[in-house]
Amino acid sequence: MSEAVLRRILPKTLWGDRLFGLYRFRKRLGRFPERRPTGFNDHLFALKTGGLGYDPLIQLVTDKEHAKLYISSVLGSEYTIETYRVLRGPEELETFVPDRFPCVVKPTHSSGQAAICTDPSGVPDRDELRRWFEIRYYRRSREHNYRHLIPKIIVEEFFSEDGHTVPDDYKVFCVRGVPKFVQVDSDRFTGHTRNLYDLSWARIPATLLYPGRDSDDPRPALLDDMLRAARRLSAPFPFVRVDLYATEREMRVGELTFVPGSAGEPLNPPEAEFALGAHFRDEDER
Repeated sequence: MSEAVLRRILPKTLWGDRLFGLYRFRKRLGRFPERRPTGFNDHLFALKTGGLGYDPLIQLVTDKEHAKLYISSVLGSEYTIETYRVLRGPEELETFVPDRFPCVVKPTHSSGQAAICTDPSGVPDRDELRRWFEIRYYRRSREHNYRHLIPKIIVEEFFSEDGHTVPDDYKVFCVRGVPKFVQVDSDRFTGHTRNLYDLSWARIPATLLYPGRDSDDPRPALLDDMLRAARRLSAPFPFVRVDLYATEREMRVGELTFVPGSAGEPLNPPEAEFALGAHFRDEDER
């Protein structure tokens, strides 16, 4: 039976979402999740299917517009990406032209889509943006926290060292308010690579979905500030990945991610599942 068929026939309930999640987990990782999770993806799956997304605060901050309210209240508005405009319906696309460049355009209610606009002579593909309004990410992933989000498109600051280069993404994985390790995504729109580091910035010998870079990333100048920010933002949640951008002098929090890769990104070598999953067990034992 195909994934599309399962989407249609499985009820949109906690048990229906769990069955759909089991199918996707098996399809992506080649095995079923553990009943008593020890692996990294197994812990994420337990959170995803155990009702995490029904938390009202998690639902609020999953929306990329509303997340900025939370980030601002915890850290201060200077740590948020500036919002230029929010498009609240497809009818606004007819006359939409960005009035500040460079900028980033992306849906607030989904994951993975973004358009970087650097040229004032060009405009984003309106047909593509119109399709974004039609995305119902919950139906695709069965992540509860996306279920009730209202489709919108946000136009925001392109935070970059020089205003043109796509910055690296720094993603801090936090368990019960404690940062555990950092993921660095580079060249996302060309040759996407991903490195993993512990909190001392020692390379973790593993890959997560994307290949690692041949060379190590330099330790961010603001790493200590990034970890402090992640600790404060993650305090109310059993797990969250805090996604940041940083230059030599400034940092911004982009968004908060509660089920990275929808609990289905393969780790290599396979032993890394247990090694990274140990971060969840460490907090259980405290």
